[in-house]
Amino acid sequence: MKLRNLYIENYKIFKKFDISFVDENDEPLPIVILAGVNGSGKTTLLEMIVDYQDFTKGHIFANSNIKYEYDTEEERLEKKKYFFLPEKVVYFPSGVDDTKKVVYEFVQTFYFFLKEKDYRSSEITEHLDNYMKNIFDNLDIGFKYSHLDKYDNVWFSNGKNEGYYYTEKKNNDIEDRNIFTIDELSTGEKTLLSKVLYLYFKDYKDKVILIDEPELSLHPSWQNKVLKIYENFAKKNNCQIIIATHSPHIIGSAKNEYLRILRKGEEGNVEVVDNLMAYGRDIEWVLEEVMGTQYTREKKILEKIEACDTLINEEKFDEADNAIDALEAIIGEHDSEILTLRNSLAFERMDFEEDN
Repeated sequence: MKLRNLYIENYKIFKKFDISFVDENDEPLPIVILAGVNGSGKTTLLEMIVDYQDFTKGHIFANSNIKYEYDTEEERLEKKKYFFLPEKVVYFPSGVDDTKKVVYEFVQTFYFFLKEKDYRSSEITEHLDNYMKNIFDNLDIGFKYSHLDKYDNVWFSNGKNEGYYYTEKKNNDIEDRNIFTIDELSTGEKTLLSKVLYLYFKDYKDKVILIDEPELSLHPSWQNKVLKIYENFAKKNNCQIIIATHSPHIIGSAKNEYLRILRKGEEGNVEVVDNLMAYGRDIEWVLEEVMGTQYTREKKILEKIEACDTLINEEKFDEADNAIDALEAIIGEHDSEILTLRNSLAFERMDFEEDN
């Protein structure tokens, strides 16, 4: 099942709101990215889709409409019952889930499944490590599965030393610090494991999956690549993943057809912009044009840059030189604006000297 369209007559900040989840060929999209400034309704929209499954709240959505793509006639008929949605819509609010519980259940299920098939422990470790590598194929996560110990603790290695070994002491300490528990992972690593592994652990198929702010605690280099992981999962399992995000890195890595920008119109109503060409654009453009960021630099630094420009235009070259020196001491000689100001000063000074 996939969403095709959602129309909201009147719900919180949404008035006569209409959003499409299909591509130019009228096919439901595997990924939809909801972006916009704070207060534009991204999270509210996700919550509305979840709330729609509750028949007791049906009166809120009078004259509202939600259209789905069904795989079978059986699914289409289920729509009349209203209560089919809890089995079809999965919601991940923002924040880090209980990573230890998620990973333990995932590893334990994987481990005992292979154990029953008479795999040796070393083979299970290899299979599980390769499975995780395939999931996080385009991310350098820097760690690998090590083992499940007798205390039911899941251990990881640093992923760099292929010949690592470990020795358990009586106090359960670990002699070789190349291996560590889930608790020692970074928050970003825990975020990846708790959300992405959970999808695979639950083996979700034919579902609409709603994820709020998957970028939390992730390094920008991971934010650039994490969307591909979700896209792979959606296509492999016939799911549709709808993501609400503030990350310019995720927005810039999303195909243009996936992107839906939520903005408030002149009357305060939320509107959808779905024709922005953001894919592959630089972060500054995304921040300004998509996220509505007024300043991509600290405002006082922008004022100093403008002051240098003004001095150059007024042909106060010595003062401009000193002002650029002062600015350079703050932001460094290799900053693009410093280089631009230096070149501008040199050319304007040369033209002035030639004219005089």
